[in-house]
Amino acid sequence: MTDMAKDKEEMENIDKFKNDIRFRKKIEHVETIPAKEASYKKVDKLEKKILDYLDEREIKLYKHQALAIEKSREEKNIIITTPTASGKTLSFNLPVLEELIKDNDACALYIYPAKALSYDQLKVLRKFDKELDLDINPNPYDGDTPKAKRYNIRQESRVILTNPYQIHLILQWHHQWERFYSNLKYIVIDEAHYYKGIFGSNVAFLIRRLKRIANFYGSNPKFILSSATLANPLELAEKLTGEEFELIDEDSSPSGEKDFILYNPYKKLPVHSDDENLSIHQETERIFLYLLLKDIQTLCFTSSRKIAELIALWTKRDMEHTKKRYVDRISAYRAGYLAEDRREIEDGLKSRKYLGVTSTNALELGIDVGSLDAVIISGFPGSMISTWQQGGRSGRGNQK
Repeated sequence: MTDMAKDKEEMENIDKFKNDIRFRKKIEHVETIPAKEASYKKVDKLEKKILDYLDEREIKLYKHQALAIEKSREEKNIIITTPTASGKTLSFNLPVLEELIKDNDACALYIYPAKALSYDQLKVLRKFDKELDLDINPNPYDGDTPKAKRYNIRQESRVILTNPYQIHLILQWHHQWERFYSNLKYIVIDEAHYYKGIFGSNVAFLIRRLKRIANFYGSNPKFILSSATLANPLELAEKLTGEEFELIDEDSSPSGEKDFILYNPYKKLPVHSDDENLSIHQETERIFLYLLLKDIQTLCFTSSRKIAELIALWTKRDMEHTKKRYVDRISAYRAGYLAEDRREIEDGLKSRKYLGVTSTNALELGIDVGSLDAVIISGFPGSMISTWQQGGRSGRGNQK
């Protein structure tokens, strides 16, 4: 079966769910988000290494990616709030890489709220380093970094990936980081919407301390923030860093048609209905199993670690009696797993080794898990930002 025929069959299977007699009576509303075409823009005078890299891979820059480069060249701080899977990673990496190519001493600091995210970005940066022959030596610097490697990272790495907790620990030892701070050109803060409430206030003070130390060593780094769609992105960026920002919020990447289906597990059906007494979690497992049996790669977000494990367990048990070969392609994912186990599941989703994964909101943030066919959000995740972040995991590119 060709890829086009397979995509068409998957689309039909997803559409069948809406009309299936087992589910349609509990569907309260279907909101269809139409597909849209990509909008591209050329950037003048790109560094030759970057231009060759893009040309060899036939990559054309979306309009918002080009704008990120242009605004950065104008010495402006930028916040990018385009949706999940819109190419934000390239948007903030290209301005940084361009500066690192121009200035052989320039350094950049990437700040992530979670270690899993920083390691995901590390793979991207190391690939850039190798394929563009940059010698920027990107490295993580966090609680998992062996002490034996820390000195060399401080002295040799031009790109360091870390988290707020580690920055708090190392700021008082700033004399050990003189080389890095004196050449610091960019601070990249990904998943900026994560910094809210008391935690956000603490990080805002941390950023001000970091800026003061960078200024002490003679540098004045620019900021690039990346975030989910927000109602007040400029206010967030300015309060978090104390700097003025330019907003890039127009998504020019392509997207396939999406159906947002609101399913009501509490809807009362006739007394003799088979699913009369099913709990919300049993309903979730039933929908999850249905999609997997149709060969639809699905990520199911749940409200707790226990429920993520339970739904995966129930689905495996039921799959034993239907398509036994799919049992090993189902897994749970949550914080608390060993780092290597989490990364194996992330890579397995990307390669389609795993057909179905149940997860807490640990997979909500921008970890690259490739293009998924469907997402189940079992229960309101607490905010519209989280809802769009989780829902945005499916239907990437032109795929429905």
